Amino acid sequence: MRDAEHDLLVLDAQRGRRAALDALVRHHHADLVRYAHSLCHEPAMARDAVQDAWLTVSGRLRRLDDPRAFRSWLYHAVRWRTLDALRGRQRRAETPLDGVAADVLAGPDDSEGREQRLSIETAMDALPGLERETLDLFYRRGLGVREIAHVQDVPAGTVKSRLYRARRQLQQTLEGE
Repeated sequence: MRDAEHDLLVLDAQRGRRAALDALVRHHHADLVRYAHSLCHEPAMARDAVQDAWLTVSGRLRRLDDPRAFRSWLYHAVRWRTLDALRGRQRRAETPLDGVAADVLAGPDDSEGREQRLSIETAMDALPGLERETLDLFYRRGLGVREIAHVQDVPAGTVKSRLYRARRQLQQTLEGE
């Protein structure tokens, strides 16, 4: 979907057009679930966090001043819902599930490509949380530095620093194999 089409959908959804909101949900939902899963590593928690974020976003959509900010606003909502769910789980003293959902790593059947993806996934999982999240938002989700800064509530320079550190750590890990 082109940026202009996306912005028009946001404007239509702000006017209360249900079909526009449905189109936005179809366009973003799977990627948001993968992002939430990358934060919490629990498929059910990720789906619930995204569902809660959609409810919040749909209720507050009219307040959004700039339709171009929708994507970062949406990721910001998912991030906070996921972090809230993780904090709630910690308060209840539950333990996280280990492993990565199969649908997150699904891809072509070639074994060499799969091994490389698993190696990169393993190396990314070893990164500190904020660096891992920043790489995920930048490379997998396609957010720009300013959008990530909005999602993480930090200055753009901090995002750039995190990207630099994460790339360097990822490279060192992969070259060490």
